[in-house]
Amino acid sequence: MDFDKLPNYRRAEIYRENYGKWKRNSLVHIGFFPVFQPLKEEFLLKKLSGNALKLYLYLGLNSGNTTGETWTSIDTIAKYFDKSPRAISNWIKELEDHQLIIRMQLAPNEAAHTFLKPYGTKMLYDKIFTDKATEMTFDLFDDNSG
Repeated sequence: MDFDKLPNYRRAEIYRENYGKWKRNSLVHIGFFPVFQPLKEEFLLKKLSGNALKLYLYLGLNSGNTTGETWTSIDTIAKYFDKSPRAISNWIKELEDHQLIIRMQLAPNEAAHTFLKPYGTKMLYDKIFTDKATEMTFDLFDDNSG
């Protein structure tokens, strides 16, 4: 069967099937970093420079899935991107300014840790609680809330 001679509707079916298989297998067998819809809806995607976005993805792929924490050094990041440490520091500042990360040292003379910060919490709140009259307190990040 010659793929190029197939009608477009059949090629589209094959593309959908292949993507579905790739995604299911990747989620099970390979590390991943999710990017949620609010990154676009809150205009962060539009506001971030391309380099800051690349750094955000890099940090996400190098962070713990449950903690969002990495202690990758600026020098290591600079070598990966073939950029100066100063350029990386500027990208980090941009991500901090947009409240996507926080970078801190846990103790003097130790490696700095970078924490990914939750984004889109207002959208999550609005989806979970549409009745604004409800006088509930809750943990926004409690898996049992909805």
